[in-house]
Amino acid sequence: MLTSHTSRLLILLQRLPLLPPFAGACILFSGSSVVAHTISPAFAVTLDMQGIRYASHQAANPQNAVQEIKLKQQLILQNDGQFRSVSESLWPGNIRFQFLTTGNKAGVAEVDLLQWRQGIEIDRDNATAARKEYADLLFLSPALLLEHTNMRMSSKLPGAENKKYEQINFNDAAGRPASMIIERSSGQPLSAKTASSIYEYADYSTAQNFKQPRQITVKNGDKLILQWSITAQVPEHLDAHTFDLPAGYVEKQVKGAFRATMIAPGTYRVDGSESGYHTSFSVGIHSVAIYDAPISTAEAAKVRALIEQTAPGRKLAYVVLSHTHRDHIAGTPSYMQEDVQILTGKDGKLAVERQLGQEVASKVQEVSAPRDLDLGGCSIRIYPMASSHASDMLVTYDAANQIVFQGDLFYLPEVGPIPPVFDVGLELDSLIKQHQLQVQQLVGVHGRSGTLTDFQKALELRMTAKPGEEKN
Repeated sequence: MLTSHTSRLLILLQRLPLLPPFAGACILFSGSSVVAHTISPAFAVTLDMQGIRYASHQAANPQNAVQEIKLKQQLILQNDGQFRSVSESLWPGNIRFQFLTTGNKAGVAEVDLLQWRQGIEIDRDNATAARKEYADLLFLSPALLLEHTNMRMSSKLPGAENKKYEQINFNDAAGRPASMIIERSSGQPLSAKTASSIYEYADYSTAQNFKQPRQITVKNGDKLILQWSITAQVPEHLDAHTFDLPAGYVEKQVKGAFRATMIAPGTYRVDGSESGYHTSFSVGIHSVAIYDAPISTAEAAKVRALIEQTAPGRKLAYVVLSHTHRDHIAGTPSYMQEDVQILTGKDGKLAVERQLGQEVASKVQEVSAPRDLDLGGCSIRIYPMASSHASDMLVTYDAANQIVFQGDLFYLPEVGPIPPVFDVGLELDSLIKQHQLQVQQLVGVHGRSGTLTDFQKALELRMTAKPGEEKN
């Protein structure tokens, strides 16, 4: 629990500018002061972390702006710049992510341990990205963070606070300005500030003379982002293969040019986007229906131009939002025009207005019962579905081509084997059976499209292996 003095200092820290640092000694807190210290390059700390992420615009119910996401993370930070993170998160609908990230001064690589979202592809980035990620992770271990700073002279705090606390300004391991408030009597950092985040440290423990806070809260201004409970260990040595990637993964495949791929007569999916998300659309004689508007207005503007090129002269009549999570609707403003209809499930209008504003929300029509869309020679049916992932879920069915369009209910990675379905896959199966839909293809926003055989295989795998079961 932070004291009232500390709370006042955190408010002060939010207001203080990040001052430019100057080159100086590496530092580490010890006893009652911040002192010069040198740690061996091979020194490492292991952090076992459990926490909550407060995720905006990802709630199971669109009436809620924030969803609490359970997190687990095992982090190894080595003083020479190497790091290894295994992170796990559980999202509405019991959708589980688990990623392994490993990096050093040369670069960073990430793989999907469950092989359903990224499949078996390795996501690599360069040395600059690795340095930034390492620098970000160091804020979870303030003692090691201080070892990687260039410090300037301490800044004075106002009044009596200056007798109890010290503020230092520094560049982090990526060369970005940051600051920290340290309690003079214990030498312990109480908080740190970067350009985008404030870290609050509490309840210190000691492992082999290494001090580590057991509680860390991360904020963006006054907005709560993360809360961590942490157990630290200082291993005597690390295995030589600690930072290796597991076997069975391949380098990322080239996705090709940005394009509209025909998947059936009058039906297209957009491939090759920068984000990796897929918008789909159906073209009739006089109108077009678009399924989801992912990631950003910039990307949606490119998709709209591609649709207009593919289906010239057709009216953009409908934007069907599978659900109102931010990553699925952020591009919707790019489709705004006088007579467009934006379709959501129950209470979706509330979420759209909260995220995109009243003007976009004025075009929203909520679908509470099956609804047919006439595009001219092409009829599409929309089914509302109270999914555990999002209660405003919509599933679209093209009877003529026997295609189901869905978002986040059935996943196939771009490259990799068929994974077992999550709970939401069972929900989709129930809807298909309830309405006796004849299905040949299932088209999603993530990953590759699948056949009914693929979906049945994923359902069978659910019976023998729980979704999210570790493969490594």
